[in-house]
Amino acid sequence: MSPEPRPSPPVDLEALYRDHAAAIYAWACLRTGASLRKWVTPEDLAQEIWVRATRAAPTRDADSGPPRAWLFTIAKHVLYEVRRLAERSKEQGSGGSTTKLLALEQVPATITSLTQQLSRDDAVRQFLARADELDDDDRMLLIHLGLEAMPQTEVAARLGLGYDALTKRWQRLRERVRTWPFAIALLP
Repeated sequence: MSPEPRPSPPVDLEALYRDHAAAIYAWACLRTGASLRKWVTPEDLAQEIWVRATRAAPTRDADSGPPRAWLFTIAKHVLYEVRRLAERSKEQGSGGSTTKLLALEQVPATITSLTQQLSRDDAVRQFLARADELDDDDRMLLIHLGLEAMPQTEVAARLGLGYDALTKRWQRLRERVRTWPFAIALLP
């Protein structure tokens, strides 16, 4: 029998979202390619992540890791769900529409406003444009290590890279990314 989950201290969700909204938004932009954007915008995806975090917060336990990791775990679940829904809608011959995939209920105006502000921010746009220029492996390093703050051993296994090679590659990429606009606000 597994031990009961330990209750976690309450999370100030608005502060958590405010602190990580830029990273969540950038992650949503980088994870939604052109085909998925027919079904959901990065802004809607980022807002849905906040809604899901709000719902999950009362049941969060201390073993769920740091708040940022917990938030990105929710983000990944939302993305997987959106991908499944989009695939199902494609199979049924439906046209792309975010309203069919995400209800976006109970999103506070402050969250909507913050997400819209990020989508119009030139520094965020420049960061995303530079990230789009990266090769696939570096782009995934930026997503997994830079935004999601995943453990390097997990990313090395996921990308099929040796740990030492991944560490060196990440070190070079991180030095380059730190010179980009808005990078300091995004990376942990």
